[in-house]
Amino acid sequence: MRKSWFEAFSSEMNTTFTREDFLKYNDMVRKDFLLFKKYVKIPGKILDIGCGLGCTAVPLSTYGYDVTGIDNDAKVVEAAQQNAENFGGKIKILFGDALDIEKAFGRDSFNACISGGVLEHFSEGQIRELINKQLYVAPVVIASMPIATDDVRDLYKDYEMRICKDGFYRNLWMADHWLKHVLRGFNVLEHRTGKAAEVIGGFDELLVIIGR
Repeated sequence: MRKSWFEAFSSEMNTTFTREDFLKYNDMVRKDFLLFKKYVKIPGKILDIGCGLGCTAVPLSTYGYDVTGIDNDAKVVEAAQQNAENFGGKIKILFGDALDIEKAFGRDSFNACISGGVLEHFSEGQIRELINKQLYVAPVVIASMPIATDDVRDLYKDYEMRICKDGFYRNLWMADHWLKHVLRGFNVLEHRTGKAAEVIGGFDELLVIIGR
């Protein structure tokens, strides 16, 4: 049986942040703080979808944002709530499903929806559905996802769903496939490729900002 997200996190990292953990995640968020501030003015309301342990949500809340994080793993939510209590600012962590956010929160409940390492777990059709739901509850979507790069182009030329060594399915697509196919028709305001922070793996990633 596939392990849960909480089990996966537990095998790789501290589920309850130490001070050192928090400072590392804070450094990660600070790197992109000007980007957040460009699209979401403080004290804007941010929904972090698939927030996990709060690696982004908790530090982001200390910068003056009003942050809500949701995740669909109850043990992950419990750990994130503890991390928010220990290190967060204005933040709440809730059990919730990314596919139900328009029912849970309603239109324009937030200034932005963010996610990191979430969209790639869904099919192209589901990704488009998820983005449309996010654009219903907020006018801006900020999302990052791991990508395949030129050195593995041949391995992923068919854009098949692959299973990673941690047991979770991911679509590891080239950035061009995301931009020209998966996100075709969306209002992509800005995008960039680069390396994710080492604290979360240092993999190649694509970051996109989508508006209505």
